[in-house]
Amino acid sequence: MKKAYIIMAHKNPDQVYRLVSRLDDGLSAFFIHIDKSVAITPFEKIKEAGKLVQFVERVNSKWGGFGSVQAALNGLKAIKQSENFFDQIFLLSGQDYPIKSNAYINQFLETSPNTTFIEYFPIPNYQKWPGNDRGGLYRVDKYYIGLKKKEMFISKTLNLLSKYFSVLKRKLPDDIKPYAGSQWWSVSMDMLNYILDYDANHPEYRSFHKYTFVPDELYFQMIIANISDKKIAQHIENNNKRFIIWEKVSSAHPNTLRVQDFNTILASDHLFARKFDEHVDAEILNLIDQKILLKTESFEAEFTNKSVL
Repeated sequence: MKKAYIIMAHKNPDQVYRLVSRLDDGLSAFFIHIDKSVAITPFEKIKEAGKLVQFVERVNSKWGGFGSVQAALNGLKAIKQSENFFDQIFLLSGQDYPIKSNAYINQFLETSPNTTFIEYFPIPNYQKWPGNDRGGLYRVDKYYIGLKKKEMFISKTLNLLSKYFSVLKRKLPDDIKPYAGSQWWSVSMDMLNYILDYDANHPEYRSFHKYTFVPDELYFQMIIANISDKKIAQHIENNNKRFIIWEKVSSAHPNTLRVQDFNTILASDHLFARKFDEHVDAEILNLIDQKILLKTESFEAEFTNKSVL
């Protein structure tokens, strides 16, 4: 199975190198986005980690802003411009890591051809965003300019004025229904083309999300959950195949995985886990290598593999 990996990173170049080298199976291409706010030089060596590795156009993808959406779009565009066909396109963080072998991933994809794997749920969702967050409605009806003091002042001013001037009220264009979900997903080539076509043909949708808080958790989810192409829609699975531990459902960021999480990771049927940090706990990555990725077990054995600790 031919796979394309978009990897978005801003730190830990050695860890990103390791990620690429583990996923490189001769059937994969890597499209790396390095945040524009950091120096590219420490990451240059990643080109040596795989046979087909390229960097995509860089943007400032700081948390909370539209840059993360643009970085993912730049990756999708680079894949399309390569004029190569891929059976699956994965969006990964530089702090993700596979928890299944390449052979397992390939056979899994063969059993689910042309499928998009993405987490999505309608807004409002009061379990994830309780109380004053109004089930997450603030993500679509409130302005977000940025986290700097001046930007926060502008956001508050616009949100106040929008209560009195209807022209300033935020409303999703084209009566699109609001959805949210995890930033990390994988899509088919058909879905890649659908997303890029939608992005190009709906500038008002794009403009709306430039003032949305953490739009990378809404932008692609809304496009996919509101999809009009029934042929593509029947191949969407509401599961992004990522193992993640959250301290609370409403937490903004997931836990950093450590050695004590290994048995839970091992029991998971997901393809990837996040997030890892080699400077916090490198041993968990070593353990995954030794007990999962570097073992020559069959596809069936991986399904029934039990705790080894």
